[in-house]
Amino acid sequence: MRSCAEIFVLLSFLLIVSCGENEVRTVDQSTGPDETVVTDEDVVTGEEAVTVDDAPVVGIDDTVTDELVVDDQELVDEMPDETPDDISDTTELPDEEMTEELLMDRAAGRYAHYDIVAYYSDMGLMGIFKNLIISYGFTTFEKEDGKLKITDRFCHSEQISNQNFTAIVPDAMTRAIIPDSTFIEIKKDANGDLFLYRPETPTLLGIAYEDPYNNHLPDSIKPDDPRLVDADFDGNPGVTVFINMFNKMEKLYVARREVFAFDAYLTQSGNIEGIVRDESEQLIIDATNILLKNQTGEWLQYRGPNGDDYSLSPVILVPIDDSYDCDTLMQERDAFFPPNPTVWED
Repeated sequence: MRSCAEIFVLLSFLLIVSCGENEVRTVDQSTGPDETVVTDEDVVTGEEAVTVDDAPVVGIDDTVTDELVVDDQELVDEMPDETPDDISDTTELPDEEMTEELLMDRAAGRYAHYDIVAYYSDMGLMGIFKNLIISYGFTTFEKEDGKLKITDRFCHSEQISNQNFTAIVPDAMTRAIIPDSTFIEIKKDANGDLFLYRPETPTLLGIAYEDPYNNHLPDSIKPDDPRLVDADFDGNPGVTVFINMFNKMEKLYVARREVFAFDAYLTQSGNIEGIVRDESEQLIIDATNILLKNQTGEWLQYRGPNGDDYSLSPVILVPIDDSYDCDTLMQERDAFFPPNPTVWED
């Protein structure tokens, strides 16, 4: 009867040489001084035969001179009940317990940024306007003084609407949105799982005044108001949105106070995914079409019938290296993000 160690070595040897259907592997190695050599013998396991030429079998004291036939059940019967100490346990270890420090370490890096904010507005006689504003850019997380700092920069925006017109947001407008860097808050949900909370950093676009964190946009404004800023450098106050309506390209001049936050989780894929909470404000300065100029509805984030459903406003951050800029990100957009949705139905 062979020892437990001998059986383990023999079993390992048989598993190695019997991989693959009808596959023959020849091992050509020089023998050591105390090694037993199996030459030109067929080692039979089940119905397969594997020829081993000049292959040393280390750790087996019996000299093999004749054909060695090993029955699978004999190996099972002779295996020890307990795993020997010198055999590594290949059982997958449990996931490392997530701590705030570990979450910050794993989240640190550069990401391709994709988010959607679902807006709606009651336009009176013109009905309910629905819009999906889709933004692309980059998000960077850096550890600083024991905290996780986030910086967002935007590249491109798209708008999907339920109306028979198309809005075009120039990249110059999108790239003029430069939110302050801020520190992430790490919170715990009802299940005890940690997530990242990006606080609001109110950012003015097309207008400038003191303390935008605590002061809202004015209710109305004239095109010559000194607070207005030509943020996209097109010679018009505020920022310009182009709207193709009634087979004519119209211009809408607006000022905005961008106010957004997000809750997001680090996923097993390495992505950071969650939902956007938006409180942005928009002020119409002027327009080339009276219908656009006299909009009366307020644009609000759609949050479901009960006001607590943010699922139509996702944020997805995908790890990315430093070689990407806005142009290459948009060229490879489909490799990072899902297809854009259609406007929701009530």
